[in-house]
Amino acid sequence: MIKQIYSIRKFDEAVETMEAGANNIGLVPMQNAGVPAHRVPLDVVEQIFREARKRGVTCVSIALSNIPDEIIQIAKESRPDILHVSGDQYAATEEFASEFRRQCPGIKLMQAVSVRGKESIDEAISYSKYVDYIILDTGLASDTGIGASGKTHDWNVSEAIVNAVNVPVILAGGLGVDNVEAAIRKVKPYGVDSLTKTSIMGENGNMRKNIPKVKEFCEIAERVGNELGL
Repeated sequence: MIKQIYSIRKFDEAVETMEAGANNIGLVPMQNAGVPAHRVPLDVVEQIFREARKRGVTCVSIALSNIPDEIIQIAKESRPDILHVSGDQYAATEEFASEFRRQCPGIKLMQAVSVRGKESIDEAISYSKYVDYIILDTGLASDTGIGASGKTHDWNVSEAIVNAVNVPVILAGGLGVDNVEAAIRKVKPYGVDSLTKTSIMGENGNMRKNIPKVKEFCEIAERVGNELGL
């Protein structure tokens, strides 16, 4: 079971998060979109990703831009294993995916889906034809893109998406130690993601990871995933 933890801001925090059990870590590299307090300088991104790769942890860069060229530039500058496309007004197209792979060989593409109703199923099926991963999240806002709302969505829709697509699906949206077991048992995703409920939130968008919560979240997800053979 993939345990994906967002949003890392500092090197020491990244190390603690990985030691707590995360096997995917995500961050917002320096860019023009998103909450300024979430952005990580590129030299720190490089340091974090280098350490993650030593530990066999997958590195995810979150692109909140709605401009295709900027999204590709974020991938080029940060060199993640996976680029998470999460803008509030732009989603990857087949043409974008082709150009992305030409310019960023070796980097996987993950498209966010804001889960609403049954229309989200068709949306996910369409994306699954040309992206490598889908992440199911809740909410849509100009500063945080798809997700980062701390709210859950209809897991029946998420379950239907997992059953309908042939690419790995990561479930996000208000997941924490209180509900990740139920979420995994219902949706049976490839992985689970947590931001809000494993963070200590401060003012002006500042946050830091709550490492005991991260550890508990990862332990629950690993246990239930193993039990279900996920």
